[in-house]
Amino acid sequence: MPQFLSGKRLDWGLVSLAFVVSLAPSNLLRPWTNDVARLVLIPLVPVTHLGSVLRDRIRPSLDSFDPSRTGADATEVLALNDEIDRLRTLYESSRLDSARLEESLASIRATSTRAGKGALIDVAATTGSVVANSNGEIDGIVRINAGTRHGVVPGSAVFVRGDVFAGLTSDDIGAFISTVTPSTRLPSIGCRIVPASGSDPAQSILSAPGAVLKPTGRGTWTADVASAGELTVGMIARVADDRMPRSALGARVGRVIAIAPIEQVPLARRIEVEPIAEAREATSAVVVLEAGAVPGDAPANTGAPGGRR
Repeated sequence: MPQFLSGKRLDWGLVSLAFVVSLAPSNLLRPWTNDVARLVLIPLVPVTHLGSVLRDRIRPSLDSFDPSRTGADATEVLALNDEIDRLRTLYESSRLDSARLEESLASIRATSTRAGKGALIDVAATTGSVVANSNGEIDGIVRINAGTRHGVVPGSAVFVRGDVFAGLTSDDIGAFISTVTPSTRLPSIGCRIVPASGSDPAQSILSAPGAVLKPTGRGTWTADVASAGELTVGMIARVADDRMPRSALGARVGRVIAIAPIEQVPLARRIEVEPIAEAREATSAVVVLEAGAVPGDAPANTGAPGGRR
């Protein structure tokens, strides 16, 4: 080897070459990097081949498994494999079904607890899966697989995600299917606007800004708030409407997403509220039956959504 290519000169030369190569554009280096990688891997081929042979000897792959070597009938082995796959499917199905039942039970408990036992005696609730909707249409009606056989009556409050008021059952109720009118399709909903963290216990709940939510046709509501109380984006609209079933009182229904002043009324503000959750996007819903409700009997018509209970 020449004198100038040995010792520290060689080291510095390699460092300089590596530095120059690192500064070269990637499109110039890309064509020959694969070739260099193949040259580096050539000495390792015997080692990797030996490792693959040892692995196949110790633990044969399922693809190369031959039932005839074990003396078993090939059809029996295939049948056992199919049975294992079916058992795995049943296991996963049972886990998913258990999770669904636990979620439904938690929703019923949350709704019953929030409804209270003072004003509601003998509160009952039933769950139903959402089986159809208006093809994703905004404000479209939905259907759940719970009907008169489960105690559902027209005007019953429907909840999703435990305590979110999603609408009322309509008059179109069958033995096993009920039609739900979404809350965004009701003519109006009286609400109180409270902070997401909850109302101030030191102040009367009546001091919270009141609003009458009216549907916009876009899946949201709008309301004019004539109150000097605090209003911020993210506040929660809770049902405070005597026309609604008692179980809906205090339930979450929407979230404030926009606030704008009203020029004609300087002290008032116009808010837009979006639903926290919708029945058409849920997989199951909880229907609460009010005290004294008789299956198959419609509520008295008071000119309000769902009547009065």
